[in-house]
Amino acid sequence: MRIESLPRITASHLVKSIDLNHHGTLFAGRMAEWLVETGFMTARAALGCQPENIVCARLHGMDFRKSVGSGDTLVLEGRVAYVGSSSLTVYVEAGPFGVSTVLPYTDGLVTFVHIVGTRAVPHGLVVETPIEGEALELWNRVLAERHFQQRAAQ
Repeated sequence: MRIESLPRITASHLVKSIDLNHHGTLFAGRMAEWLVETGFMTARAALGCQPENIVCARLHGMDFRKSVGSGDTLVLEGRVAYVGSSSLTVYVEAGPFGVSTVLPYTDGLVTFVHIVGTRAVPHGLVVETPIEGEALELWNRVLAERHFQQRAAQ
């Protein structure tokens, strides 16, 4: 199966005053919540499993490129970037509703693990390693992140 054929999930959020930080812009914690939420829905759609069989293992690489204020609507899109034997990493990007931009306002990677009870188990999803385009770029970004994590742990 090609990774590009896996489902993409889109979610929208209206930024309200309760979502703002002390500078009057979107609180990073709220954006992280929305990234993980969209990533979770994407992982669940790709694996076709129940919510209790997925757990978030890591939010990594979340970058902000533009401030977001009250009244703005963000559209988040999640797509699978990498598939391991029991894990899967989702790329999520967030941008303005109704406006096309070259770069998303915010993006990041979220890794989920397929579990039964409290143990990681293979999910059975098998994809081909991408050979070109955005799918290959995201796949390699995840591999670079994983390599960095392993080096930092040593």
